[in-house]
Amino acid sequence: MDERDPEAFRALYRAHYGTVCRYLAARVHRSAVEDVAAETFLVAWRRQGELPPHVVPWLLNTAGKCLANARRSVERSDALAERLAGVLPSSAPGVDSELELVARRRALVAALVAVGARDRELLLLRFWDGLAPREVAVVLGISPVVARARLSRAGRRLERELRAALAAEDPPPLPIPEVA
Repeated sequence: MDERDPEAFRALYRAHYGTVCRYLAARVHRSAVEDVAAETFLVAWRRQGELPPHVVPWLLNTAGKCLANARRSVERSDALAERLAGVLPSSAPGVDSELELVARRRALVAALVAVGARDRELLLLRFWDGLAPREVAVVLGISPVVARARLSRAGRRLERELRAALAAEDPPPLPIPEVA
């Protein structure tokens, strides 16, 4: 049975949301402040029965942990983009190359979204997590032969979607990463 008190939580939120946002604003880009604050209060909602009497230090500590999780998520995303960007030709350093890199990352994210959840999971296990096809098979509960075949097809679909995304004149906006 859920013993959380919605009214008490609303009061907690109203009283301390600004404090949490100010704490985060000094530590993260303004575009991420509200997302990390929302994650912080989600944790507070889930653990409402365990909140200490002096809740502000607990909220700020939780916000710091949520911020660390968000940063790790971005780092994983960047690492994946770098690993998968190896299929793309490189360019000379400079502003143009930086813009090109941003465009490639957008195209890669768009392509990963376009291939669908099943293929994306295979590709992430293989290239993000660095698992061998036989290890991917174990994770997914399929045979190694099926895993290799699915990886091959997923790789072809990703390449096709990546080429289409790179060819698009107006790249799609990047989805906002979820804070884990």
